[in-house]
Amino acid sequence: MKQFSTVLALALAFITIGCSTSKTTPPVSTAGQAQGVFSGTTSDGSSFQTIILPNDTFYAIYGTTIGNVLYISGMMTGQGASNNGKYTATVTDFTNTGTTFTGSVAASYVASTNISGTVSESGNSNVSFSGTVASTSSFNYGDAALLSDISGAWTGTLMDGSTAIVNIEASGTFSGSDSGCSFSGSMTPDSSGKNFFDISLTYGASPCLSPNQTQAGIGVDYLLSDGVTHQLLAGVASGTSFGTVFVANR
Repeated sequence: MKQFSTVLALALAFITIGCSTSKTTPPVSTAGQAQGVFSGTTSDGSSFQTIILPNDTFYAIYGTTIGNVLYISGMMTGQGASNNGKYTATVTDFTNTGTTFTGSVAASYVASTNISGTVSESGNSNVSFSGTVASTSSFNYGDAALLSDISGAWTGTLMDGSTAIVNIEASGTFSGSDSGCSFSGSMTPDSSGKNFFDISLTYGASPCLSPNQTQAGIGVDYLLSDGVTHQLLAGVASGTSFGTVFVANR
């Protein structure tokens, strides 16, 4: 009888341990399920290009397309989460007029294929959007970003319409100027091996709007539909206080 009691006690101990282990199993991460680069249109007539990073960070640039060039009206960025075809994010919308809105994105996606959803902002009308993954003939998200593709001089515009000149070294460090404001920083291929660059940008002294401040963001380089012209899109932001986009063709 004593032997039976010992066996029963051991059995109960194993069952208890098994139950305890199952309760402490960490959740499976779903980050990155929606990642990719998409382009499309919105219900208010804008064109957009968006990238969802492997950590579910969201960047979207929107404006008017004339010919094959996107003229920027604003940029949204924020942290999101993807899970089984659903993507949500809290975002800040930086417009080219200097107005800033906060809001959220709720979308459905098919991985590496398409995305559609709604942007809801306080003080602004809801806007729906629909986009498809970028054509591999102009851009392949799965390829590693190459500094050799972006090194050299670029002349383009910022979101407020001012002209900026940027020179990118082979190492990824860059310097530039805009209306008397000097800035410098670095562009580094992301460690994920995906086709985008991580950007660190530091402004110089006045007359820069953010003197001596550092911003972080991402950059994407791709071919326009003519198969020859490269377009560089670089978006940076400081939290929810300031953000801008540099757009250049060559």
